[in-house]
Amino acid sequence: MPSPKTKAKKATAQRKRTAAPAPKPRAAPRERRGYGGRSAEELRLERRERLIATGLDLFASRGYHRTQIELLCTQAKVTTRHFYEEFSSREDLLVAVYEGVISKTRVVVIAALQNQKLTPQQRIANAISAFVHAYTDDPRHARIACIEVVGVSEDMARRRRAVIHEFAQVVEGYANQLAKSGVLPVRNYHLPGVAMIGAVNELMSEWLTVDHPPTVAELTDELLQLFDAVIGGAQRLMNP
Repeated sequence: MPSPKTKAKKATAQRKRTAAPAPKPRAAPRERRGYGGRSAEELRLERRERLIATGLDLFASRGYHRTQIELLCTQAKVTTRHFYEEFSSREDLLVAVYEGVISKTRVVVIAALQNQKLTPQQRIANAISAFVHAYTDDPRHARIACIEVVGVSEDMARRRRAVIHEFAQVVEGYANQLAKSGVLPVRNYHLPGVAMIGAVNELMSEWLTVDHPPTVAELTDELLQLFDAVIGGAQRLMNP
């Protein structure tokens, strides 16, 4: 008959045999693999840039409402799954295209206004010229900013109004500087600024849609004269 000690050893051995194995430590999650020496994130950014470039091209040439997501994906060489990884809708892509146009325009306008070697009058003339060229050097930019974003949705309309007010604030700020120096009367220049940017958009639309559009030089000169009438006219009212 086995001793109590032997029974205890057998029981311990039995427990070890029936015990569940200890869980193995989890391996660290693998990074998503890329292709051709590029990471998955780099590939994703490339797809996004292709979609934005394709959106600029198709929205400007065919029109936003006539460009479907399937066509965008085909032209950009991405799948619809990849499209929806980057953009929630076709309008979301339009917003990205529009923001790209506005961002480039903002950069050149601000650069023109910050050239301290020029007089304020020369700076604003250069800023207006820079604005015109930012839209007209690539007519797709003017088409997106002045035509294709109009009437899309309430959200798009609010974004467009925000952009108009953003550029109107540039005009307003310039006029306020002249007012502080005594060149212009002190007044609220917000509405004249909005009027100027509205005029820019309408003249750009005219340039895009008429059969015999004015030259870029004529367009720029007309806006400079308009600016002089809207803003500079205050100076003549102050000193009749």
